[in-house]
Amino acid sequence: MSAPLIGGFTFVEHLGSGGFADVFLYEQQWPRQRVAVKVVRPDVPLNDREKQLFTAEANAMARLADHPYIVSVITAGVTQEGGRPYLVMRYCPPPDLGIRVRSNPMAVVDAVSTGIKLASAIETAHRSGILHRDIKPSNVLVTTYHEPALTDFGIAGHMSEVEGESDVRISYPWSPPELLDGRSNGSVASDVYSLGATIWHLLVGRSPFSIPAGDNSTRALSARILHAAPPATQRSDVPPALDRLLQQCLAKNPAHRPQSALELARSLQQIEAAANWPRTVVAVEGDRPDSTVRATEPEPEEDRTVLKAVTVISASSPRRVTTAQVDPEDEAPEEQRTSTLVWAVLGVVATAVLVGGLVLSGGRGDEPDPPPPTDSSTPSPIIADTLTKPPSLSGTRTGDTVVFRWDSDSVEPGDEWVWQEVGTADLERTTKLSTKVRGAGQVCLEVRQVRESDESPTANECVP
Repeated sequence: MSAPLIGGFTFVEHLGSGGFADVFLYEQQWPRQRVAVKVVRPDVPLNDREKQLFTAEANAMARLADHPYIVSVITAGVTQEGGRPYLVMRYCPPPDLGIRVRSNPMAVVDAVSTGIKLASAIETAHRSGILHRDIKPSNVLVTTYHEPALTDFGIAGHMSEVEGESDVRISYPWSPPELLDGRSNGSVASDVYSLGATIWHLLVGRSPFSIPAGDNSTRALSARILHAAPPATQRSDVPPALDRLLQQCLAKNPAHRPQSALELARSLQQIEAAANWPRTVVAVEGDRPDSTVRATEPEPEEDRTVLKAVTVISASSPRRVTTAQVDPEDEAPEEQRTSTLVWAVLGVVATAVLVGGLVLSGGRGDEPDPPPPTDSSTPSPIIADTLTKPPSLSGTRTGDTVVFRWDSDSVEPGDEWVWQEVGTADLERTTKLSTKVRGAGQVCLEVRQVRESDESPTANECVP
């Protein structure tokens, strides 16, 4: 496999090949990072049509580069030898999503969440006037953070131009009837169909109209897509509402499908809510604060970043630690601080257990009163405010795992959280705003916000 020499990049390995391009892994020299480089193959004639397709892909992906669920383009160019166009993109480790689910279909909750994220990407593309026209599992990569990322806009088209095209490339198993019989060259409705077929594939491990060990030739698939009724997934753990929604996406008549990718995303969110699954946020271009607002005044003096020498704070008074106020000799020993924290939290465990026993199934217990102050002395001016409200706390169960999330109206740098599963002796200290707890029965959690010598009242939550 011939990998071209590209200035500033070092070839690592070949990743795969597509319709008219190869994809290689390169090491970018500066800034140093691994990238995927898509290069037109030497055996592909670079006629005007192929150059137009490659340019359209680069422009489409660049316009959508900041979307969290679309593979971003870093740069593009033409090789010095042979003049082969190339795209430099964010590297997503193989395999793609299609290969990942072929022998191990997704859990329903994960497939729905992935569908919402992909719908967000597609809706954002549509709002930018771009039709993907080749949505399928193999065009969904997985980032190093295990998030889906839509790629391969090689046959993407602008909404105002696609109907005038004389030829359209088709991926048959995920293409709607109107593309197969020539009624359309692509539309919002056709992208919705392909996304529905992709979600169906994530749940079953094959495309909707393919038959295990049957005739899955292009001709046989096309006949079933054109004439057979949309199939159900036949998974017992798939909610009936999800089966109905996917069958609606696969409707022969485009008018009977969800009218936008955003409508499909909202319907998937309703299925999440009905099943009490964690909520997946829709990330759509345009749903942001007013971009017309501009700063009309100079930056306030207190907002400016300045270089400040390390300040030593006396250990005799309460203090808040920042990056400019750290003195290793002034820190209390770790054992002493941990012991103080344990005694502070154990004082409210008995109350938490009593409240947990009175909570209705799935409900929230009464919040205990703030603990009485242990020091009547006047606080140091370094502590700007006092934590008087318990943090907000909620829990959601999926199987034998409960995800607890918490937050506070007052969070400042250096704040930490201490949580404990009621009925255990283990205390955890973290800066994160969530944790997972395993348990088949009722699980109760107690959370306290800690700001150096200042502590908020404890929040309690029980999940049946």
